[in-house]
Amino acid sequence: MKFEFKEEIYSEGTRSFIRVPFNVWEETGLKGNIPCRITIGDVSFECKLLPKGSGNYVIPMTKKVLTGLETGKEYDIEMETIGQLSRINHDSPYSKENPIRKIDSISNIPITPGFCGHTCVAMLSGVTLSDAIALMGKEPASWSKILEALDYYGIRYESKAIYTKGKDYKLPECCILNNDNGFVLWFKGSYYGVNEIDPKKTVSFIEVKC
Repeated sequence: MKFEFKEEIYSEGTRSFIRVPFNVWEETGLKGNIPCRITIGDVSFECKLLPKGSGNYVIPMTKKVLTGLETGKEYDIEMETIGQLSRINHDSPYSKENPIRKIDSISNIPITPGFCGHTCVAMLSGVTLSDAIALMGKEPASWSKILEALDYYGIRYESKAIYTKGKDYKLPECCILNNDNGFVLWFKGSYYGVNEIDPKKTVSFIEVKC
């Protein structure tokens, strides 16, 4: 379902949005956080519309999307509702049966602030950090984005995270940890990406199959 309208980009606090100028519930029959594809001139991106109540919605604008656009300026907007957001692994040449590599060693890559998740993926897959950023984007990575990237490279992992904060725990041979300082890689008794962390500040980890 496609819609075309004119609206300007506005700021609210540290974030920027575009108001959808009609009642989305009534026009689409959809509710909740609605996946959409947005086109503004040469800029195209996917996002989930944010509900503001009673069928009113806004389009969230990331810093990456805002590059080349101006807050306060009116634009021609094309909005298309889609079933779900595209996953980065949809056209991968790899699979669980044909992964990018066998994980039998790790080449350490020092973690760059803002790219801890990307760095863990790069070390596991054996690609450069630049390659991981090109695949995952420049925004800080969440668990879901990290797992999508592992799927892309055909790297197997446990489907459930183990939550550890305040508990005694034993790490498996290989895993990604979510520590208070960000994501860190653990492999065969050593941390990678950082020299050391405070184990008591580890929130969760997901085992990676070697």
